[in-house]
Amino acid sequence: MNVAQPNKWQRHRAARAMAHYASDAAELAEFLEMAGLTAEEGKFVPEEEPEPEQRVPDDRGEEPKVAPEELRRLANVLLASYGR
Repeated sequence: MNVAQPNKWQRHRAARAMAHYASDAAELAEFLEMAGLTAEEGKFVPEEEPEPEQRVPDDRGEEPKVAPEELRRLANVLLASYGR
């Protein structure tokens, strides 16, 4: 079964949505980890979403593991971009 992977724009929107609903940095870090996202994906807006016929599956391979302290720090950066 071939499942399409979300593109950079979709990952950005998902990380931003999680930041909106998280009550604090620890909760956001947990949400992001569960979804396999990073705080950087929510902070920086990627280039415009490609047209459907130009989409290429995101074949990044394994994500490097991030230390919990670093994940919390990055989650704080993302929350700060929301003014929290």
